[in-house]
Amino acid sequence: MIKSTTRLIAAPLLAAAGLCLAAPAFAQQAEPGDIVVEGERTDRREVLRTTRDITQRPRSDGAPVPRFQREICPGVWGLAPENAQLVIDRIYDNAERADIQINAEEGCGANVWVIVVDDPAATYAQLRDDNDFLVRDLSDLDKRLVADQEGPVRAWNVTSTRNREGQVVASGAEVAESFAMASATNMQSANNPVTQMSRLNSAVRLDLEMSVMLIQRNALGEVDAFALADYATMRLLAHTEPPARENVSETVLTLFSPDAESAQPDRLTAFDRGYLRAVYDSSATRPYRLALRNVRRNMERELEMEIEAEQ
Repeated sequence: MIKSTTRLIAAPLLAAAGLCLAAPAFAQQAEPGDIVVEGERTDRREVLRTTRDITQRPRSDGAPVPRFQREICPGVWGLAPENAQLVIDRIYDNAERADIQINAEEGCGANVWVIVVDDPAATYAQLRDDNDFLVRDLSDLDKRLVADQEGPVRAWNVTSTRNREGQVVASGAEVAESFAMASATNMQSANNPVTQMSRLNSAVRLDLEMSVMLIQRNALGEVDAFALADYATMRLLAHTEPPARENVSETVLTLFSPDAESAQPDRLTAFDRGYLRAVYDSSATRPYRLALRNVRRNMERELEMEIEAEQ
């Protein structure tokens, strides 16, 4: 398995791995002295609809949005080392831009995995049969939901429930088992160390402990390393899924959708960056309906930055 933190400057062609670098897009040239400013209005309802569509809904409206609370360390398997490094570096860059903490130490333990395989469905089934560490801590429901995913990608997040201070909160099954054990042994049962909650803050937070994406090798086609990394960024650093509806805000999450059009984004869009920033700017215990209400404002800020960069 390849995982590294060495930053590369040049981007070699990726034809050997079935990837190729797309030609860069250049801004339209203007006559000397002219100032060309191109803006884009954001539709509030469209942004809200897209936000809801790509967010894997929690089991209650008061649940917080899952996110990494510890530094991320990407790992890549199934690509040549130089190509894997491009993907790793791009994920690091995306994370830093969204103010997500990273672990840039050599040999860090990977908790964000991009795995290129011939058959994601078969590979996932084998991981389940082997009780592999990549799937071991998924709930039975989450395992079934991953198995039901269609297309060339299987992605999942392993989460833990913790209180505000980061202590693990026992699940319902664990609490029941603890009470049964305590009753049989006359010992004190485990309890949930939760002390505060309100309408604006949940009693717990949901930590992403590890995220994994299996992608089918022959689905890469003309996709370049940056596109693969940007798609992985949205699937792995947040609790998301590709949009099921049409007429949504542009997002890289449509890249590998079976019915995606040829003109779908192959880079993180302003919406994507606005979404990631909303997830990580908010309080870790803020209910998801409140935590994600700043996506549109963040998106407009990203669009303004893009315009300024082009001038």
